[in-house]
Amino acid sequence: MSSVEVPKMRYAKPEGFKGRGHSKSYKFNKWKITMYDKETGEMRSGKYPTKEKLIEDFKLDIGPDHIYRLATGHKVDTNKSKKNSSFLSRYGHIKIEKINEPSIQNL
Repeated sequence: MSSVEVPKMRYAKPEGFKGRGHSKSYKFNKWKITMYDKETGEMRSGKYPTKEKLIEDFKLDIGPDHIYRLATGHKVDTNKSKKNSSFLSRYGHIKIEKINEPSIQNL
């Protein structure tokens, strides 16, 4: 038996894209944020394809785990038993939702 080499197909990633090669998630917005800005007193909102882009644009001091907790409510002290140090006291002004819609540049 002779072995036949099959050429490997390469996926061309967009510039600056990090992640799995066959993932098409950069074409869709996955996260929607609505935040009350305490300094200016205004509501800000936006839609982003990644958690990292969301954190960078809003200049938030949180990690991807905090985004998951805000979106799902998992491990969130809803009755604020710890007063000022509770999760909702610190991040209650931020609302994050999981969405799946095409980004504007792909329409």
